[in-house]
Formats: sequence, C-alpha cells, structure tokens
Amino acid sequence: MDLVLIFLGLGLVFVGGVLLLLAASLGRARVRGGGLILIGPIPVIFGDRSLGIILLIIALLALIPVILLMLIGVAG
Repeated sequence: MDLVLIFLGLGLVFVGGVLLLLAASLGRARVRGGGLILIGPIPVIFGDRSLGIILLIIALLALIPVILLMLIGVAG
C-alpha cells in the first residue's frame, strides 16, 4: 500500500508538471503561489498577497486541533 501511494504521488507531480508546461507553451499561464510553514505554534506565510488571508485561515484551522490535543493531554 505504501509503495502504491508513493507512485501515485509521483504520478500526480509528473502530471502537474506536464500541465504547467502545456499552459506555458500556449501563453496562458498565470502563476500564483504561496506557502505556509508551521514552526511550532508560529505560522510563516509567504507568497502572493491575495493568498495571505487564506493561508492564515488554514494555519489557524491547523493549530486548533493541536491546541485541543495539548489541553486534553494536560488535563488527562
């Protein structure tokens, strides 16, 4: 099962690269990108300004379960 998931992931990356090359060759490519890195409880957000709010919301949604699990671990 693990090997299947690895090949599936590599295949998706390959298909994405081919689609980007096709879009770039047709001259219709508009690239927007950004990223979110969680270093402990501190989110580091980078990329396009329009994606900043979305990435901040994702960071908050990712931290809520972590905080809840920490509180349950302390109380339990």
